[in-house]
Amino acid sequence: MSRTSTASGDIQDSKAKRQHNHTQRPKRRKATAPVFDGFVKALRLQNYFQNDKDLSLKIMATVFLGSLLGNSFCRKMTTITYRFAEDADKNWWEARFLKGWDDLAFVLFWIVAFTYIRAVFMKGYFNPMGKRLGIRGSKLERFEEQAYILVYYVTSWASGMALMYYSPYWLSTAHYWIGYPHDKIQAPYKIYYLVQLAFWIQQIYVVNTDMKRKDYWAMLIHHFITCALIGGSYAFHLTPVGNAILVVMDVSDVFLAVPKILKYQGYTAICDYLFGLFVISWAVTRHYLFPLIIMSVAQEPQKLMDMSWDPSRDLFFTKNVQNGFLTLLFGLEGVLCFWFLMIFKVIYKMFKSGAGADDNRSHDEDSDEEEVHGESKEKSVVTESKTTTAKTPNGSVTMTTTTTTTTTTTAKEAKTNGVHRVNNKN
Repeated sequence: MSRTSTASGDIQDSKAKRQHNHTQRPKRRKATAPVFDGFVKALRLQNYFQNDKDLSLKIMATVFLGSLLGNSFCRKMTTITYRFAEDADKNWWEARFLKGWDDLAFVLFWIVAFTYIRAVFMKGYFNPMGKRLGIRGSKLERFEEQAYILVYYVTSWASGMALMYYSPYWLSTAHYWIGYPHDKIQAPYKIYYLVQLAFWIQQIYVVNTDMKRKDYWAMLIHHFITCALIGGSYAFHLTPVGNAILVVMDVSDVFLAVPKILKYQGYTAICDYLFGLFVISWAVTRHYLFPLIIMSVAQEPQKLMDMSWDPSRDLFFTKNVQNGFLTLLFGLEGVLCFWFLMIFKVIYKMFKSGAGADDNRSHDEDSDEEEVHGESKEKSVVTESKTTTAKTPNGSVTMTTTTTTTTTTTAKEAKTNGVHRVNNKN
């Protein structure tokens, strides 16, 4: 009977050990996008995607070298083309430029450039900055991303606002259509538009290689619609409308990035106030000003321009083209409404539980573990086995009692104190 009881205790102890090891095993990070991952593996490109900075830098260096050696394609990638003949004597920033297929080479270069710039800013500048501020774990990666996003959107919004402020269509939707086609644009305008297109194409790559978000599909749809609108408005000479939409969209992203960065540093009080400003800016820009632009696209072209198809005169905006743009614009507004619903959920959670603002769009699907001051909590199973021997008239009987206790500790405490399993031998 003593051997049987001891064996039973060993079996229970072994099960508890396996349970302990299973609990301590770190979570495996989910693949970001199964379709994209399969495509990358099929082409054996996974090694290249592991270091965006090195690969993009090599491509950029090759392009610059080719441009210096006189390669025509490399020159198209690094300079804007189609300079208007009548402006040949003007400075390049004052000259007007036409549009053409060679502009895609410039866009391609900036897609690669943004991959390099993003890696340098996030890992070279914002990663050490976040560490100095005491940010650790998954919050550090989010801090890097939001800091980079803040830098880009501030630059993008300021550039777009400057172009719009000095244009005829400043606060006038009618001038989106007066003077159509807008086929000749100045150099800063052309660079701004093509760089914006490159950024959003590169964001499709980013959303498929970073940690998967809860709104992954909404984000992917948003990026594809945005690229279609920017590219389509450029090709069909509707750049004034595109400029206005980009300015309207960028400003609320600035108001979103700032409170998120402060939240990762622990400034929850001011973060909640700034989140309120973000909600107001989102509602005004994306659900008031943006619908006004959609109404302009739907109603004003018929009154102010010739809606005919005549490539010889660069006229491309017909009724069918208008319907196509309206479909994309309403689709984009649908995605924005979906996100606004998620924002309302955050607001409801704030008033119901008293918790601080937290943009739940940014969390990946594996981030359901709790975090306290940047330290992830870990559940540990402690198994204690106690063996006792009791004397009976027929002899001694050995009995083993196994107790399993579940405790929750922070990663820092676990590293300091450790989790020990106590085994008392016979």
